[in-house]
Amino acid sequence: MLPKRHRLTRSQDFTRARRFGRSSGSTLIALYLLPVRSSDIRIGFSVSKKIGKATIRNRVKRRMREAVRCHLPKLKPGQDLVFIARPAAAQASYGDLAEAIAHLLRRRGALVERMERAPNA
Repeated sequence: MLPKRHRLTRSQDFTRARRFGRSSGSTLIALYLLPVRSSDIRIGFSVSKKIGKATIRNRVKRRMREAVRCHLPKLKPGQDLVFIARPAAAQASYGDLAEAIAHLLRRRGALVERMERAPNA
């Protein structure tokens, strides 16, 4: 479970991220990223009924949350992220979802670049 301060909960925040945010997609997941003025990182997940019944939707959401939670320390501050599951996510393994999420975060530039090591003098 994501800490409460990192959750996107209001419907209007989801709508704003989808309308004004930049998007990237894969066969499993779509990502909308919206830069915001605050230094908070807020993340929301959307899994529609097209994915399957409640147990399938909940499983997909749990897997997506865990995959994003692993990247939380590496995310740039000041952005709202909305992950939307696509129908193929219902049959995907956790590894496939985690790989798709990591790829989308890198493609959208949501991760902090690694600091270069100073040359030894």
